[in-house]
Amino acid sequence: MSQFYPEDKWVVANDLNIHYLDWGGDKTKKPLILMHGIGGHAHLFDEISPEFFDKWHVIAIDARGCGDSDWSRAGYSVQNFASDVAAFAKVTGLYPFDYYGHSQGSRIGIALGAYYGDFISHLALGDYGPMPDPSPAGKATANQRMTKGAKEKPRGFFTPEQAFDWHKESEPTLNDDQIWQTIKYTYRTNWDGILIPKTDPEMKWLLGRTALKEGEFLWDCVPKISCNTMIIRGEISTVLDLNQANEMASKIPSNKGIVKEIDGAGHGLHSENREGTVKALREFFLGQNN
Repeated sequence: MSQFYPEDKWVVANDLNIHYLDWGGDKTKKPLILMHGIGGHAHLFDEISPEFFDKWHVIAIDARGCGDSDWSRAGYSVQNFASDVAAFAKVTGLYPFDYYGHSQGSRIGIALGAYYGDFISHLALGDYGPMPDPSPAGKATANQRMTKGAKEKPRGFFTPEQAFDWHKESEPTLNDDQIWQTIKYTYRTNWDGILIPKTDPEMKWLLGRTALKEGEFLWDCVPKISCNTMIIRGEISTVLDLNQANEMASKIPSNKGIVKEIDGAGHGLHSENREGTVKALREFFLGQNN
C-alpha cells in the first residue's frame, strides 16, 4: 500500500456536491483526472495514483450518485456525467487535463472528448466502448452484468461482516481486500446504525437497457473527439472487443486515435496488470506514442 494519502475535497458542479481525492503532486503541473466505472468510487485508483505524482497533479473523482458525491434527480446519462467533469474543471481551474476513465469512465470520456475536447490534452479510454463485445464470451459477460444489476440487494446490513459475506457470495471474482474496500467506500452508517449503500440505486439501469440505448449516441460522439485519444483494451477482455476498439480509433479525426492492448489483462486493466497499464498511460500522456 502506498505511503501517500489523498485529501478529501468537495466542489459544487452542476448544482451537485462532487467529492474528489486530491493526491497532490506538483500543482503547477498538468492535472490528471481519474474516473471510475458504474457504482465505483475514487479510491479504486489508490494503488496507481502515486505512480503519476512526478509529472501530474492527480485527481480522482466520485461521479454523481457514487461514493461521497450527491445523488441526482436529473439522472445518470453519459451526457450528465461528462458535463459534470467539464463543470468540475471549470470551477477548480484544473484544465487542460489528461484523463483516464475506466469502464463507465471510458464511456464518459467518449462524450467528454466529443463535446469538451478543448479541456483535454490526452484522453485514455479504458476498456469500454459504445456497445458490448458481440462475441459469445462478450454476450455472456453482458448478461452477467445485467443479472447482477437485476439481483435484489439487501437494503442494509447490521454489521460489516454481514456485508462482507453477502458480497463474497454475490461477487466471487473479488478478493477479500477488494470486498473490504467496497464496504469501506461504498457504504455508510444511517441514523439507526445500519450499513446502507452510498450508491444511488437508480445507477443499476446503467447495467442494462440504458447502456444499450446510449450506444448510438456514443458512436456519434467518436468522430467528434478532438483530442489525442488512446483506446485501452485488456488483452483478454470480454467487454471491449478489438474490432470495436480499432473502429473507434479509425473514426477519430486527424489520426489522433490509437489502440493499446494490456498484456494478460481483462476488463480490470490496472487492477489486473498495474505495471503494464501505468506504463501505457504514462507513455501516452507524455506524448511518447502519439
